[in-house]
Amino acid sequence: MRPDEPAPAPTPIRWWRLGPWSRNRLMRRSDRYEATLVLLAAILVLLLIPFAAAFGTATHTRLQQQTQALRAGVHQVPAVLLEDTHPAPETTEGSHRTAGTKDTARVRWSTPDGQRTAVVPTDNPTKAGQTITISVGADGNLTGPIPSSRENTRVAVTTACGAWALAAGALLLPTALAHAVFDRNRMRHWDREWNQFDLPPR
Repeated sequence: MRPDEPAPAPTPIRWWRLGPWSRNRLMRRSDRYEATLVLLAAILVLLLIPFAAAFGTATHTRLQQQTQALRAGVHQVPAVLLEDTHPAPETTEGSHRTAGTKDTARVRWSTPDGQRTAVVPTDNPTKAGQTITISVGADGNLTGPIPSSRENTRVAVTTACGAWALAAGALLLPTALAHAVFDRNRMRHWDREWNQFDLPPR
């Protein structure tokens, strides 16, 4: 930039001058239409944030209610090991155990309908004949892992972000296509005017 050239305006000011309210006479009517469309799309994308947050909150509330219902229907019963514990499938005897890995063993427990057996994870290596505590439902069957509050929060946040991203994409994609159409028409008009400018004077 030469010393006599004015410094370029800051980015916010340049964006402000591109708005549909600009008094720049060089802006065509199509430029103002495009600026209005982009402005509306940006406003709608911002307005989607509280709706996505409300959707995430509702999802978290529903998941928490489901977790409470699952916990209410679970009770602890004693179970007798029918065999010694075996290493978890992802580990072998003598190998390094990673955090969270558990041994498994077949156990038997009593229900009002009779005795049942199943393979369950165990926290510590145990021997056949020992008694452990397992979680069963109202029907006496084993229950799966119950989601924690942290897991429910993670799912709710992911759901809210995904819903916002999908809605924002549905708004921004047509805006980008419209910008491409406006840009192509703008280049076509410029080419026509340059061709007229190059014509010799009559």
